[in-house]
Amino acid sequence: MSRIASHEDALAIARRLHDVIRSRVKQTESDRVVPKETIDALRESGLFNIITPKSFGGSELGFMTLVEVTAEIASACGSTGWVFGVLAGHSWMLNLFPLKAQQDVLGKGHALTATVFRLGGTITEVDGGYKLVNGEGRFCSGIDHVEWVIVGNAVQREDGPPEPRFFVIPRSDIEIVDDWHTAGLRGTGSRTIKVAEAFIPAHRSVSVKEMMTGNVEGADAMRAPIYRMPFHNVTPFSLIGAPLGMARAAIKSFIEGLAPRLKAMPADQMAEQSATIERLAHATADLDAAYALILEDTRRIDTAESAQSLTPLEWSRISRDWAYSAQTARRAANSLFEAAGGTSIYSASDLQRIWRDVNSAAQHFAFTWDSALTSYGRQALDLPPSNFGPGPKK
Repeated sequence: MSRIASHEDALAIARRLHDVIRSRVKQTESDRVVPKETIDALRESGLFNIITPKSFGGSELGFMTLVEVTAEIASACGSTGWVFGVLAGHSWMLNLFPLKAQQDVLGKGHALTATVFRLGGTITEVDGGYKLVNGEGRFCSGIDHVEWVIVGNAVQREDGPPEPRFFVIPRSDIEIVDDWHTAGLRGTGSRTIKVAEAFIPAHRSVSVKEMMTGNVEGADAMRAPIYRMPFHNVTPFSLIGAPLGMARAAIKSFIEGLAPRLKAMPADQMAEQSATIERLAHATADLDAAYALILEDTRRIDTAESAQSLTPLEWSRISRDWAYSAQTARRAANSLFEAAGGTSIYSASDLQRIWRDVNSAAQHFAFTWDSALTSYGRQALDLPPSNFGPGPKK
């Protein structure tokens, strides 16, 4: 596994892998998991390390690189792009854990890490750490390929309210439930996990309060500013590249299907297809605009000196842009699917698969447009923040 030197190198590697990833799309769908050969190729390429700190052998290239590489992979296979984004990007959360936890996970080569933000069960404090009993959580994307999982829960205390925390647990403590039967993103293998009972050492836990500030004792000195950002303000950058890449693939598939038919038509008949051609122009323009918004947001994060460099309104705009861009990708794919005709409903149709995948991706809670627009609007109007929006609180 090599360290990738630059943003351009990372994109070039992803583009070289495009065709082989696309060649495994049917296998990925039918197996309901990204093939081991693909994961191994991504490991060997160094792409899983693009946002890992240099202190742990990573490339430390930032969120712009993460988004663009994820989009490139997702344009070849939506499920593979989603899993890549999760495993490459969610590992960023490890930087908000105590240094010893980071060393446990990343100190012996690049171990892959999945996440479940809401794990059920009961966690209590015991001597030397925490005890988890009857844990269960859904949507653990990439679980088949990881050595560790980051989970969220609340520690139950007799003398006070529950304390929300995150924990790192090894794959060996986890049972996988084969329940991933879905309309789209079938190849992500985002199955339910269960933990009957596990002991979690104290150093493999961090409070949500600490993660919201981006400051964890013992690790600040070794981390660049992007590793000190509040987790809820940046984590969805791991995912947003996937629907954008899927929509790109939808546009390509639509063009490949439409162009030969139009060229075979007489001029007068071709002229009657102007509304369909206009759909294509709208879809590409909308997607380009959404992509540009996200890249500008990543540039702002990658160059920020600290989380405080961004105002509450700027942070709220980023949450707005995640939702806007994902929903724009959905609308672009849907518009082209509508115009593609009856052939697009067959299971063998690439556009049909992409349509299912992008609609499934846009269902993620981080991309919920109703709450994102409300949160941004309240912030812009200097109103008190709501209790349910995804954006930052004043």
